[in-house]
Amino acid sequence: MRRLIPSIGKAKQMPETAPKQQRRMPQIKLFFSAIFAIAVIITTGYGVMERDQLTHDLVRISGEMGLDLQYIQVTGRSHTPTEMLVAATDIKMGQPLLGIPLTEVHRNLTQIGWVKSAVVERLMPSTIKITITERIPFALLQTRNGHELIDRTGTIIEGADPTEFSHLTVVAGTDAAANASMILDVLKTEPELFAEVWAVTYQSGRRWDVHLRNGINIKLPEIDPSTAWARLAVVDHKKKIIGRDLAVIDLRVPEQLIVEPNIPVRGEGQNT
Repeated sequence: MRRLIPSIGKAKQMPETAPKQQRRMPQIKLFFSAIFAIAVIITTGYGVMERDQLTHDLVRISGEMGLDLQYIQVTGRSHTPTEMLVAATDIKMGQPLLGIPLTEVHRNLTQIGWVKSAVVERLMPSTIKITITERIPFALLQTRNGHELIDRTGTIIEGADPTEFSHLTVVAGTDAAANASMILDVLKTEPELFAEVWAVTYQSGRRWDVHLRNGINIKLPEIDPSTAWARLAVVDHKKKIIGRDLAVIDLRVPEQLIVEPNIPVRGEGQNT
């Protein structure tokens, strides 16, 4: 059973482990002296097979002398499921600490969708410390297979459940993920307007349409969308235009605001 502890300091303060660690210290000092002696031997003519055997014996002896895994300390985890971390580390309590392949553990950790980066350290005499930096949920990307959670760079966070982040803005369109941070940063400069936004669509790789919760579609210009968005905020503050029954607000023409009323489609009803 693996043990995940929040703080290495707490582990050192546990009364039942302190005497054991104190008893280990003379052995550990002797062990490192042996390491130095073996290193000298290895560099004076031993072949590859002999070196591999010495390394194997060294790891085995280190475990017998008390340098074995007792704690796995994880920091930085917020969204990453514990079972994913346990499976990725693939290490067992009690195995020799020097025998744990840190490079392999690091590689496995960074293959987890939530993990942006990771640092794996060996803390003598009995701890593996894992520090992870997680990807921060930024938006929901609309795909053919439904929504995918993305971070600020547009990277899809594999293994994340999009339904847990339904409050985030939906982005759609070719290359929308890679460009979403720019437009969302612009929209957030007007908090009252942004509160009404539920989705944005990247049009032809040039400009954005903004979709409000009440159904209004706002067409932003390709050049300087931030000024157009700020202008809309001023108009809405004065005339409450967002609350009107409109289908489109077109801001693509500088210094102009063109609106299209929300006209019901004729013929809908008993035959639809």
